[in-house]
Amino acid sequence: MNSTIAFIDKVKTFLHKISTYFFTKSTLYSRVLKSTIMKNNPLFLALIALVTLSTSCKNDTEIPTSCTGIHWEYDGADGPLHWGELCTGYSDCAGTTQSPINIQNATADVTLTAIQVTYKPSTTHILFNGHTEYFSYDTLSPSTMTYGGVTYTLLQFHTHTQSEHRVSGTAYPMEIHLVHQNAATGKLAVVGLLVSEGAENATLQKFIPYLPVKKDSTYNAAATYNASSLIPTATGYYTYAGSLTTPPCSEIVTWLVMKTPILASTAQIQAFKNVEGANYRPVQSLNSRTLKAFN
Repeated sequence: MNSTIAFIDKVKTFLHKISTYFFTKSTLYSRVLKSTIMKNNPLFLALIALVTLSTSCKNDTEIPTSCTGIHWEYDGADGPLHWGELCTGYSDCAGTTQSPINIQNATADVTLTAIQVTYKPSTTHILFNGHTEYFSYDTLSPSTMTYGGVTYTLLQFHTHTQSEHRVSGTAYPMEIHLVHQNAATGKLAVVGLLVSEGAENATLQKFIPYLPVKKDSTYNAAATYNASSLIPTATGYYTYAGSLTTPPCSEIVTWLVMKTPILASTAQIQAFKNVEGANYRPVQSLNSRTLKAFN
């Protein structure tokens, strides 16, 4: 559509130059042109059609106010570079407080404290939503995480292959996001787990044989697990103010990316990648934000 508009604009400019020349340089040509216009000459009608089409095309490029039914992807015309243009509800995707980022030159902050996690076992609920394997966590008896004196409830975790955050420019083959929400404010705290290739991960192995592979397909089981088994024992983390890494890219997230990667086997990581593909957003500019480090 953009190439069509560009072509139409060029034609309009060319015709405008011709008409200007005729009207200003030659009375005879002026009379002829006026006469052809009055007689509905096909050339003039074609010009009207071009103007109408260009107006229609420009209207087509206006950003929809509703995001209902809007499709986004990780590449192409609906990819990350264009998320902020898909609908007004995705405008944050073009904001200045976006995630993920490249983690480097973090400032040590002695006022930070360790993350306090109190997770309870959850039954198994997995959804492949077309972008990621999404693990809903039982909330009837809430599992919580406390950071900075604020308590958040674990809602879900999901996976990305490869990692969305980078550390000094280096990407990991996988990243897990544990998403928590504060009930009072609605704001989120997301714990990011970088995954390196290594020994088999016992917790992930519980899910791999049952990963849904078709969009909107699910797997539900009474079998329980505890998400705390995914978190490394080392307590160091990086933290910064950011956003969701997928539309609507809401800038309401406190990020806590654990310094120590967890391990999963090459086969386990590949099992997720076979379903999800390359479902990671490119790193965003830190801009004026401060990146802090604990331990």
